[in-house]
Amino acid sequence: MGKPLKFGLYLAVFAFTAMTAINFCGTIFHCGCQSMWSAGSEHCNIKHHAGPHCPWCTHGGIGFVVSMVPVFVAQAWAVFRTADWGWKTRLILALGAYPIVGGILGGIVGWLQGYWNH
Repeated sequence: MGKPLKFGLYLAVFAFTAMTAINFCGTIFHCGCQSMWSAGSEHCNIKHHAGPHCPWCTHGGIGFVVSMVPVFVAQAWAVFRTADWGWKTRLILALGAYPIVGGILGGIVGWLQGYWNH
């Protein structure tokens, strides 16, 4: 698989991950976040006076960046790694890195902030 094809594959995976990160936030934290083409963070619990408040949304964009950059790095590894893998294997590994790495990091951030203790 050539570098231009790998780059195109990574660009597609990156775009999908970036566009659905807020959906993933709502899935992990049940905070009220919805897709960007819907209400976005309008219903997120950070808008409530009382907590708990979503660990990612509480910190604004930096909360997503801290958790999503490792996801993007894991996806880049899956796509650009020197191996005799076809595009389907690279795609499956890159997309699988999203819920695995993002879920682990979301769980750690939520646990550190005591999000589920309320």
